[in-house]
Amino acid sequence: MVAGIILLLVLPLIMGGVVYFLLRWTTVAALLSIATTVLLGLAVTTLPLDRPVRLWGGPPIALGETVTIFGRELVLEEADRMAMAFMFFTAAGIFFLAWRAAPRSPLFPMGLGLLSLFTGALLIRPLIYAALLLEIAAALAVFALQEEGAPPTRGGLRYLTFTTLALPGLLVIHWLLARYALTPDETKWLGAAATLLAFSFALLLGAVPFHTWVTALARDSAPVAGVFVLTVGNAAVWFLLLDFLETAPWLSGHSHFGPLVLSVGLVTVAVGGALASAQRRFGSLLGYATLADNGAALVALGTHTHLGIALIFLLLLVRPFGLGLMAIGLSGLRARSGGGDRFENLRGQGWRSPWSTAALLFGGLSVAGMPVSAGFIGRWALCRSLLPSSPAAALFLLLAGVGVLSSLWRGMAALVARPRSPENRSVVANIPPESHLTAAVIAAAIVAGVVVGLFPQVLAPVTLRMAAGYTFFAP
Repeated sequence: MVAGIILLLVLPLIMGGVVYFLLRWTTVAALLSIATTVLLGLAVTTLPLDRPVRLWGGPPIALGETVTIFGRELVLEEADRMAMAFMFFTAAGIFFLAWRAAPRSPLFPMGLGLLSLFTGALLIRPLIYAALLLEIAAALAVFALQEEGAPPTRGGLRYLTFTTLALPGLLVIHWLLARYALTPDETKWLGAAATLLAFSFALLLGAVPFHTWVTALARDSAPVAGVFVLTVGNAAVWFLLLDFLETAPWLSGHSHFGPLVLSVGLVTVAVGGALASAQRRFGSLLGYATLADNGAALVALGTHTHLGIALIFLLLLVRPFGLGLMAIGLSGLRARSGGGDRFENLRGQGWRSPWSTAALLFGGLSVAGMPVSAGFIGRWALCRSLLPSSPAAALFLLLAGVGVLSSLWRGMAALVARPRSPENRSVVANIPPESHLTAAVIAAAIVAGVVVGLFPQVLAPVTLRMAAGYTFFAP
């Protein structure tokens, strides 16, 4: 009998090694990466946990069997199933975009390796050892984030630095909670653990004032690889945080937990929206829009309700639609403009790269939370939940979206500006058009985002099922 947990960890690593040697054949590498992640996503969602299953005449696979490695248990629980399914399917979508946006990118093998590490972080018990796997993942991500032939980016190095800074706090929390369990009357241990937990995850999530790695990563790194970290990697941190709160419910029950998280979330939303409105580069805009979205998820957690947990998952589910489109659009524009992404340097590029421009536009509308986009359903649901008790918080969310939209408007105005001279018009006309495959990939991604925005009931059952695995807030 084969332990399914081992397959979830080992198969991405094996396929990552295979894909690495096939990078020169972009389509083959992309298809193998997509097939691996889709297969793992289907397996983790469909195979039962309570009994072994025999597939295609092979040995029986026991997905729910606990495995012990070096004295540490690997346990797959119901909540973790949905978390891993989200990571696998999101990675498959990003690999699909990278097929056209980043050919021969190290993201394919590195992304599979990152998935193995993120999966291990969710499976390992005690959870404190997950911090070590996150540290290894951050070091591996540095290689995927750098452009081909370029040195490590500042964003990747900052991401590694902030993850390293969060590591000691997460390790000390385990010791503090053990002391509190032995002497429950000594509340100082609980207070210290709560403080370290907030500090460590603020670093990992990029909350203000520890947000500089988020914006630097989006500005300086390969766009599609950066979005992989900001979606799959960020989701792994969120799932780990919720697992921490589930195993130690007295942390979320602390009197200062809700107000503190809500305040940090509102500050992050405000800073992200305000600074997004002042940007003159699409990469920086992507970073600050992500910062505002991170703040919105913190606001949802700060509501201290079970509905807030469901809203966190809804925000995480819709984020890849907006960021993925912005990434493939930004990659196309950078490739056709010499690597720059400043608004003034991209003047008129919309006529040369219409599909990349469309991707950037629809992705920007989604991360701004505009109607008829995937991002709208998450922001609107959160605003509706905040209106009765905290209308000021709902206003902050709306203003953050306006800030992102204002910068996007200026960028679009530069992209679609007509060349001023006949000579420039002739240059534009002589530029080869974008390939039909690239257009088809972008069109499929845009349609997917619009469909989710128009039919939010598609994601509603998924978010409710994901939230059902967490009980530290009363339903």
